[in-house]
Amino acid sequence: MLYQALYRKWRPQVFEDVVGQEHITQTLKNQVIAQKTAHAYLFCGTRGTGKTSVAKILSRAVNCPHSNNGNPCNKCDICRGIMDGSILDVVEIDAASNNGVDNVREIRDEVVYSPARTRRKVYIIDEVHMLSTGAFNALLKTLEEPPAHVMFILATTESHKIPATILSRCQRFDFKRITSEDIVERLKQIAVQDEIKVEEEGLKLIARVADGSMRDALSILDQCMSFGKGTIRYEDIASILGVVDNEILFDTAQSVFEQDSNAVIEIIDKLIMDGKDILQFLEGLIEHFRNLLLCKVLKNPEHILDAPKETISRLKKQSNGYTQEKIVYCIETLTEVSASVKWSSTPRILLEVALIKLCRPNLDMSVESLLNRIADLENRLSAGTIKVETAKKMPDNIELQPGKKNSISEKRAVNVNKRLAPPDEGVKKAIDSWAEIMEEIKKMGKPILYANLLDVRVVPIENVLGIVFKDTSATSKLWVSSRSDNMETLEQVVHKVAGIPVKIKCFLEKELVQAQDENHDDKLEQLIQLKDQLGDKMQIYDE
Repeated sequence: MLYQALYRKWRPQVFEDVVGQEHITQTLKNQVIAQKTAHAYLFCGTRGTGKTSVAKILSRAVNCPHSNNGNPCNKCDICRGIMDGSILDVVEIDAASNNGVDNVREIRDEVVYSPARTRRKVYIIDEVHMLSTGAFNALLKTLEEPPAHVMFILATTESHKIPATILSRCQRFDFKRITSEDIVERLKQIAVQDEIKVEEEGLKLIARVADGSMRDALSILDQCMSFGKGTIRYEDIASILGVVDNEILFDTAQSVFEQDSNAVIEIIDKLIMDGKDILQFLEGLIEHFRNLLLCKVLKNPEHILDAPKETISRLKKQSNGYTQEKIVYCIETLTEVSASVKWSSTPRILLEVALIKLCRPNLDMSVESLLNRIADLENRLSAGTIKVETAKKMPDNIELQPGKKNSISEKRAVNVNKRLAPPDEGVKKAIDSWAEIMEEIKKMGKPILYANLLDVRVVPIENVLGIVFKDTSATSKLWVSSRSDNMETLEQVVHKVAGIPVKIKCFLEKELVQAQDENHDDKLEQLIQLKDQLGDKMQIYDE
């Protein structure tokens, strides 16, 4: 005996067998019981939701002489003849391959004849949106006023392509995506009756991958049954489907949060070596960040997320470390890369660059990235997680002994704010009014310049206003100082707020310390030589 695929073996035979479409099946049953069925129906919905199955059940129900509570008996000659195709009064037509005017004209010529064995002649036209414009026009009049013994059931996955003139002549039923819970419950029933041993977590994974399609779920289960004997485990199903394990998604999101680009690259390398599909990994990662976002914005994400309680608990915990802006930025970035990966000859490089950008926000100078960095700084400031280091106070007097010139740098602490020449009036006013200067830049509509100056500090350097960037913000310092329009804007705003023209120069912390140390060491050398000449009559103080 030839093997029959699960989705064919377990095709619904009565309305109660149809999963997740009670709003449709109950209506149709009532119409059959009351004998008030329409002459034309339009079934709309995504693949695998039961459109064709319901059409076949309805075609038997309206013709079965022994119907029970609106359902066909599936035992009489009429029901069996319709099921095996020996009764020609029920006709199934695939509009994808029979979409011309001539095909519809054949139907129009046939409907005038009464059915040979059944009460009603039923035409089931699948993928009806594939009919040509001429074919729709040829069908229009027949569909509007068919003979009393004719019923049309049109099925489509793309209802927007159906002309309004056709829609208005049909009773429309929209088939919903089947929920994961309903799919899992149906798979359990089939597994018990067919003696299939499979882990419940595996069934949940099948339901998630099926994406609302019962037929897809049964096809996946059919494939997994051939993997091996014994119980079908979650890991087996994930391996067959090429799905990335949840643990890898959590590790990737954690590495992005910790800005650990090294760990991200190692994860990608392992995925590639394991033969995982990059596009599937991206889709899984986008869904993971979507789940994090839902945990962030919803009080009870359990009602929306299709995941075990333990997984939802981990998602909530991981989402606490992210801002909403960061999660949205991650989703947008990964979605853009996902669209590019489909057509790229180097998908791995695109994925690596995208994840490195998520780990190193300073590499991305887009407005979205900068706004995300601003939001992150605001959240860290409000949470008090940014540590503000104060300068260490030098001892009041440090006496330098003769003969110990090589240990000068070891005896003093480096203090960026000390040993600077007293600032002139303009520089002093600019430092005192820095918050006002930043607010003015923000009002001018310079969000990128404003974002790059958020994490700096200003110090007086002789008659120059020094803008000091952290060593980790070299990109920001380069972007501000290398563009003449940025420096001009800064000087104009400082002049406006301070009332005096002020020269501005940008430094990294290490550059400023190095320059100050060199200048200070030269002066100390001169003083030490002078002290050697004068002896104990001279004392040197480092202030």
